[in-house]
Amino acid sequence: MSKLNKIEVQSLKSQVLQEIKRYILNEGLTEGDKIPTERTLTEMYGVSRSVVREALSYLEHTGVIETVQGRGTIIKAPDISNLVEGFLFSFQVANGSRKDLLSLRIIFECAAIEEIIKLDKDISKLEEIVNETVINHYDNDKAFHEQILHSTGNTLFQQLSSVIQSYFYHIEDHEVTADYEVTTKAHQKIVNAILDKDIQLAKELMTNHLSKKEV
Repeated sequence: MSKLNKIEVQSLKSQVLQEIKRYILNEGLTEGDKIPTERTLTEMYGVSRSVVREALSYLEHTGVIETVQGRGTIIKAPDISNLVEGFLFSFQVANGSRKDLLSLRIIFECAAIEEIIKLDKDISKLEEIVNETVINHYDNDKAFHEQILHSTGNTLFQQLSSVIQSYFYHIEDHEVTADYEVTTKAHQKIVNAILDKDIQLAKELMTNHLSKKEV
């Protein structure tokens, strides 16, 4: 990149930001790899240190990089949780519909079920959760749904959908009275349908379960 012309700071930061991203991709940098220091980037792009610092601050805020003592600035492992959480907060502030979020959660968990069945994923841990002696029903239900997502083996999918799932556990009263026998039976039916590789039935059972409908 040739030295940048003197233009307004915001545009300059955006250009440097794009160049740093391009550098990361072109160099094939991945999780744990170091990126050049602020001073080096300043010399590379012919801009002030404050402009480079702003660009790096944005990348750190969005979870692309992190500063590790003794190592410098490195590429972080992919994690979109913060971005999704930010979206959910904005959604709540804008009085977004809880019903819409529930529909989205159902879509994600049903998609997870379809992925598990079609790719013949291991669900032994899911079976363990269903068959274990339940002491804390709230934690058991949470563990069940988290394992559904985890069983897909798709990290990006897990991060995206687990934040939405957590939203419901956050707003629900832990002490609310519930028919845990019905919940446990619903979990068992879902697992049985997965074991039988009946995608349609498993998705129907999950939809009814999350919608609090009797099956």
